[in-house]
Amino acid sequence: MNKLQSLLIAAHVYIVQVSGWRRYAIAFFLGVATALTMAPYYLLPLLIIGFSGLIWLLDGATRESRRYRVSFLLGWCFAFGYLYLSLYWMAFSFVHTASGPAQAVLLLVMGFVGVAGLAGFIALFYGTATLLMRRFWSADWSRLLVFIICWSLAEFARGHVLTGLPWNLTGQAFAGVPALAQPVAWIGPYGLGIIVLLLAALPALAVTNGSSGGEQADQPLLSVLHPFAITAVGFSLILLVGAIRLAINPVTYSQHAKVQVVQPNVAQADKINPELFPQNFLAAFNLSGGDVLQELEPDEELYIIWPENAAYDYFQRDQTALDLLQEALPTNAVLVSGAIRVDETPAADFRYFNSLHIIRDMQVPDTKERNQLQELHLETRQRMIVGSYDKHHLAPFGEYVPFIGLFQALGIDKLVPLNNSLSRGDGPAVLTVGKTVMAPIICYETIFPGRMYPKGQRPDWMVTVTNDAWFGDSVGPKQHLAQARLRAIETGVPMVRSANTGISAVIGPAGRILDTIPLQQAGTIVSRLPVAVERTIYDRLGNIPYFLMLMLFFVLVLRRQIVR
Repeated sequence: MNKLQSLLIAAHVYIVQVSGWRRYAIAFFLGVATALTMAPYYLLPLLIIGFSGLIWLLDGATRESRRYRVSFLLGWCFAFGYLYLSLYWMAFSFVHTASGPAQAVLLLVMGFVGVAGLAGFIALFYGTATLLMRRFWSADWSRLLVFIICWSLAEFARGHVLTGLPWNLTGQAFAGVPALAQPVAWIGPYGLGIIVLLLAALPALAVTNGSSGGEQADQPLLSVLHPFAITAVGFSLILLVGAIRLAINPVTYSQHAKVQVVQPNVAQADKINPELFPQNFLAAFNLSGGDVLQELEPDEELYIIWPENAAYDYFQRDQTALDLLQEALPTNAVLVSGAIRVDETPAADFRYFNSLHIIRDMQVPDTKERNQLQELHLETRQRMIVGSYDKHHLAPFGEYVPFIGLFQALGIDKLVPLNNSLSRGDGPAVLTVGKTVMAPIICYETIFPGRMYPKGQRPDWMVTVTNDAWFGDSVGPKQHLAQARLRAIETGVPMVRSANTGISAVIGPAGRILDTIPLQQAGTIVSRLPVAVERTIYDRLGNIPYFLMLMLFFVLVLRRQIVR
């Protein structure tokens, strides 16, 4: 018997027959290994080990009298390991509000406990999925499709239920190689997840299902290698098709618009210190303009992008901030800045919004004031806010605290940078920026596929303003950038990303990262504005192709069940 065949059979027999806490420990570590296929690691072979190993564990659950409970716990343990390693970096956001080292340690411990609770809750979706699989589980190939259907539906549910948290969806594993990620332009990230699951779980069929007792009959070597060959061919085809799509969609640039991305790299403790707000504003201001203004043609526009909350509420309350821009920037320079917007109307009771402002030179609107300026021979054009967008998908515990009364005694409400929760905006929007139409996106909103802008209002480009300084030099900022790349591919629209720190970038419409500013480094990017490619199938149809794929798999499983 071939050595590879012997090794596979021995591994399968062991996993099928393992019992007690060991099976759940194996499931947990398989989940941890699968998380290493995400940014910045992209250890893609671990997809096969993770998902094929989980299927073998579920094969073994067939032997148990309490197989439904065992199946649920296997799925939950796998997902918990996967999600905890995917989300651990959230704990670092707790320490920035600490008043000293002792409190920092306490808050960090609370952070890791909180992340464990979040991961454990989301893992319930996957435990439910493996429990449902048990009803249709079999010893033949159809169990592979049952696994994909249920696991994928759990992933879709966790991306939508209770506002959703679609962080590190399975398809995100292919984001590290632009060619592999191109299918999201047709089938979206959930559809790409199905493809990844299929290729990763196929090798589980390399040996016969010995779940009834673990005995394995000799198999021809070709039948053992066949699933691996299909996976290799499938992977190669995706790579080839993706490379072709990249080749026929080269990056082209506007001849009339440039962008300047500003990353001031303000430390998070300083970022949330009210006494340093003026200094933080100047950190972005001092990086703006410069040599690029000398190179700007009269018919060109420059779009300067500042990160999330870069200006606090100065543009709304302090004319000095606008006057500084008036003096420093020419009329064809437009500022796009993250800010806090305050609704001061009596009915609003001073509501706060995490916002983005468009600021440019405009003719003074008031006739009387304009006449006075003309009489004094003063400039009748002034910098002013000409458009705003309010973030509509707020981050729980970052921008609002659910059940705030319950958590105030624990001090968790202090994670919110204001005295109260932020208010929600109306929803996705597009704004006119100079001669272009832009979709504004603020931080957390980048992770939600298909919600970058209103249906039927496709923009020329997307802007993300964010602040990943909360999470230090962890995998969080790197994974956030990877998700921004998928949003560009699935829409066919370029994305310009400005971060306080971690990681600012210009991303082409096919997912090429054209330029970046590294994590924890101040600087700017100057680039011509990339041009969008033809509207994608996913942008037109949304998740319809994904559900058609699920329906096809369901019909195949149903047909197999009837025949058997």
